[in-house]
Amino acid sequence: TLALLGFALSIWLIIPGPVLILFILSVAGTELWPVLTLIDTVAVIVALRSHSQLRVVSRILAVIALCCSLAPPLAYALHGPYVPMSAFVMPLFQRMSVVPPDAPVVLAIYGGAWERGSPSNDAVFNATIASWGYRVIPLDYPHAPQFHWPAQRDAILRQIDAVHAKRIALIGHSSGAQLAMIAAALRARKINAVVTFASPVDLRLGYEYPTKPDVIHAKKIISGLCGGTPTQEPACYRSASPRYVVHAGMPPVLMIAGGRDHVVDVRDERFLRDELRADGVKVSYIELAWADHSFETIPYGFHDLIALWYLKRFLHDNLSQSAPFP
Repeated sequence: TLALLGFALSIWLIIPGPVLILFILSVAGTELWPVLTLIDTVAVIVALRSHSQLRVVSRILAVIALCCSLAPPLAYALHGPYVPMSAFVMPLFQRMSVVPPDAPVVLAIYGGAWERGSPSNDAVFNATIASWGYRVIPLDYPHAPQFHWPAQRDAILRQIDAVHAKRIALIGHSSGAQLAMIAAALRARKINAVVTFASPVDLRLGYEYPTKPDVIHAKKIISGLCGGTPTQEPACYRSASPRYVVHAGMPPVLMIAGGRDHVVDVRDERFLRDELRADGVKVSYIELAWADHSFETIPYGFHDLIALWYLKRFLHDNLSQSAPFP
């Protein structure tokens, strides 16, 4: 039974879940792989000691599950990007600091395929950033399909315009990353840095070539945002695609991508990275080999800790006027 349970939980680290609930299990299992490894190790020991008629099957399932659970650290060992060991114990030493009124501001935009979510989505993530000494302000926007583009963009721009601070960064997740990138392009003189987690790049390509498995039903989501197909609403598909909005003179960008993203094609993110660099924009690009979409929604998960380490350095380098990052 334990071997079967471990197999049922761990196999999705290799095979992306074809439906949303299994996809969520894939993401959670990947980020919490040490827990699965512990379960699978116990299952292997129990199976090896078993004398039941199914002991051979149990042993095979337990070993397969254990191998699956070790895929994320193996990918990290082979591909990086590497962080010091202290990054993996960072939460143990996290302390909330007193944030002065004149502290740099981080504006956070949640994801949710433009259709759902709220500023409270990333409460733990935002609290971590606040503990570094930044004033974090979550932003909100109207949801599709009730509200079509550019209502989402315009709502974000109004909130940015209402913020008065010397140093401002934008951070966005998924659809929020698309909004952050476009807003940074349109408010380049006000924004000092922008961070994206798995930003959509080209809505037309996302509509015509959805990832497989298509767990979010991309055509429905994107047509709901624009109010029609690319043929019916070409202006929306262009103005809502960061690749057509970014330009030279934008603030520094940190792009964090999942190498196994099954919602946003990582090849599109590499393309946007190259386009930005060709425009002379300073881009730091972090690709996490075994991470999938929305990995950062698992607080202090494996890839979340890696991303937080790079994020802390990036914000310090672009918002802080204090000593260099240690």
